[in-house]
Amino acid sequence: MRRHNLLPARLSKSLPVKGDLMIVIWVIVGIIAVAIIILVHELGHYLAARAVGIKVQQFSIGFGPEIAGWDRGGTRYSLKWFLAGGSVRILGMNPDEEVSEEDFPHSYYGVPHWKRAIVVLAGSFAHVLLAMILFYLVYWPIGVPVPKAKVGDVTKTIETSEGKTYTSPAYAAGLKKGDYVVSVNGVRTEEWDELVGELASRPGKNVKLKIVRNGKEIEKTVSLLSVGGRGVLGIKVDMKDTIKRRSNPLKAVVYSAQTTGKLSVLLVKAFGSIFSVKTFKILIGRAERTPESPRSIVGAAQLVAQAARYGLAEFLAMLGQILIFLAIFNLMPLPPLDGGHIIVIVVEKIFKKKVDMRKLTPVAILVIAVLAVIALRLAILDITEPLPLP
Repeated sequence: MRRHNLLPARLSKSLPVKGDLMIVIWVIVGIIAVAIIILVHELGHYLAARAVGIKVQQFSIGFGPEIAGWDRGGTRYSLKWFLAGGSVRILGMNPDEEVSEEDFPHSYYGVPHWKRAIVVLAGSFAHVLLAMILFYLVYWPIGVPVPKAKVGDVTKTIETSEGKTYTSPAYAAGLKKGDYVVSVNGVRTEEWDELVGELASRPGKNVKLKIVRNGKEIEKTVSLLSVGGRGVLGIKVDMKDTIKRRSNPLKAVVYSAQTTGKLSVLLVKAFGSIFSVKTFKILIGRAERTPESPRSIVGAAQLVAQAARYGLAEFLAMLGQILIFLAIFNLMPLPPLDGGHIIVIVVEKIFKKKVDMRKLTPVAILVIAVLAVIALRLAILDITEPLPLP
């Protein structure tokens, strides 16, 4: 079975953001989903620390004052008032913390470098793993929504590669909105991608179309135009009419891994845009935002909420994309992010000398301050000027 995109083009359409109780509900759902994503990151650190023998002093769900808590195995487990993620406190990771000689072998600096690296990388790994699980569920058993080979609109004119304008073949042949093109020259075209593929492979040729219109089958012979070496009919997709395509359980594993890999590469390439001149201009109000512009956690919640209104597959796929983004973000080589800790571990391993993390505190404070300003400004923009899905 052919693989399909997890996020079809219909998600590019903007959704209303005011005057609807369901919108409020979905925004709340989005915020909860983002909070869970943050919690998963901390859970990754917690499980990895326990696995390599490093003592975890506290694992908290939420922030702020403690509602309830209990001690077990030397760890304080807490439920706090603001349920927006969580936190984990690992023995010895705070440079100002004094660790007893007895506890040192079970502290962050008391274990080999590779164990420290595992703990640091575990947060991002947890995000990537959860993203793969969500993508797997979309490929199987939920299924990827794909548009049918149904005409959403008919283009009246088409400009060819030579710059000439012609009446579109679809308009000339009398195709109408709602027509379902079920075959091209006898080749079945149930999905839009199948229809486009068959048409594209026949530039400038006559093709016989079998169409279902109002429950009746009709046939039309159409002469396709050639645009960029591809056959063009002059119709647009109807994104409202879709079918679910499910992979088998084994192929879904491969597809989810491939999707994770491709998205990771795309996000790494696009990551520089966060600190670009264009983003700076957006932050100071000198440039317009686009659906591809950076967003805050508020914007992330909006994305999840908007995707959810289209269906479960889109909801899970959007969550997966946000998970991968956060995984990459946390691996930036800047303190106090996880990537900054990895750089310190590598430096210590190479030069056989412990880095004084207290000397990096000013850099960490600067990074936090810059990210906080960017996040706050983006949050304001996401509230006052919400963007549609990219």
